[in-house]
Amino acid sequence: MDELGGYRELTAPARVVGDAVFIGMVFLTAVLERLQLQLRVTESSKWWASNGRDVVNAFALASMAFGLKVIGFTGPIAFLIAATMVLFVNVLESLLSDHKLSTVLSMAGALALGLPIILAPKIVHVFFRRTLELLFP
Repeated sequence: MDELGGYRELTAPARVVGDAVFIGMVFLTAVLERLQLQLRVTESSKWWASNGRDVVNAFALASMAFGLKVIGFTGPIAFLIAATMVLFVNVLESLLSDHKLSTVLSMAGALALGLPIILAPKIVHVFFRRTLELLFP
């Protein structure tokens, strides 16, 4: 399953920079998913809102995949983890949309979803690889 990509350990200075970039991408994804949620409200009155949501989601996915590549994930596994993160952030945004502190809570929730990737990237990589091996023997 080498064609799925992997995880390569970075040197300490590169790791710090990579983690900072990844955290930035997590926050960007949360902001983009918030924008996507706001476009859903205008979807019934504006023809372009549905296509705008697709573009915003695609950009969120690309930015998350970039953040993962910066911290050492390679190949399609980075794309898979990014897609999973974007889906979870999207669900989180939907659940928090009516809350008074929804922006702060969604940023904190997105960061909480990204913490395992920062703190234990090898374990996250192994988890996704094993999941794929179970689903596609």
